[in-house]
Amino acid sequence: MTKPNIAIIGGGVAGLTAAVYASRANASVTIFEKYGLGGLTATIDKIENFPTYNVVNGFDLTQNLANQVKLLGANIVLEQVLDVKKQADGTFEVVTNKQNYLFDAVIVATGTKHGKLGIESNYVGKGVSYCATCDGNFYRNADVAVVGNTNSAVKEALYLAGLCKTVYLIYNGNLQGDEVAIGQLKGYANVQFVSNSVVTGLVGDDFLEGAVVHNVEDGTSTSLAVEGLFVAVGSKPETEFLAGIGAQMVNGFVMVDDRCQTSVEGLFGAGDVTNGTLKQIVTACGDGAKAGSFAVVYAKKLLASR
Repeated sequence: MTKPNIAIIGGGVAGLTAAVYASRANASVTIFEKYGLGGLTATIDKIENFPTYNVVNGFDLTQNLANQVKLLGANIVLEQVLDVKKQADGTFEVVTNKQNYLFDAVIVATGTKHGKLGIESNYVGKGVSYCATCDGNFYRNADVAVVGNTNSAVKEALYLAGLCKTVYLIYNGNLQGDEVAIGQLKGYANVQFVSNSVVTGLVGDDFLEGAVVHNVEDGTSTSLAVEGLFVAVGSKPETEFLAGIGAQMVNGFVMVDDRCQTSVEGLFGAGDVTNGTLKQIVTACGDGAKAGSFAVVYAKKLLASR
């Protein structure tokens, strides 16, 4: 019997989990990933809410999952997906920056990309970063700032607090981090909370030297002398390549049902790229399990109908 042929677009925890379940259901699985396996989870220093671990490093967690996927025989293709087209016979054409492929079903698990301030382009890699775990060591014993009121902003500041001389957490509105993490952050004497504020400008010649901070409550502006600025202002879904297929979306997020099926039969979504309300590693894994399983069910029906 011919094996179902499943494409998974995205190599984060949702896509990798989908690969595990689809592979174990006797499908032929291909994962498309434009960078490397692991996604944003691989950049997290400490994960403290994943079942079975008190604390686990994100890189270690994703590498264990990637190794499991490889042992199950999944094919890893390091190419960027540009388009997905559904054919008249129910199959899908996946178009990458290198060639075209045909599959019986497709799972979209591309996650999200970092949100931006819109003023930092000249300083990216020259003082501006989106990942404290990746770049924090470059600013050991320096003064830095984190901008954002997200849970990610709190975690970034926590990581940097153990490395840097001073960490300014600049945010507007209520901090959205979990109470345990916020409590830990308040325990650091070198962390300063700059509330009701936004970053309106960056200064420096070749490299970042400071940030202009505007207080939205009293209208005043001040300059902070910092060598590093870590931006954690939320994220946007990676779904541009789905523009032509007609899947229902809300604010760029793919709408899925309780089987992770999109409005296009045979096209599934999993993880942070979907409309799911809780964006967590464990929920991405759950989505991956459903998407991988039900994508194989669809593909098997398609093969049986030929």
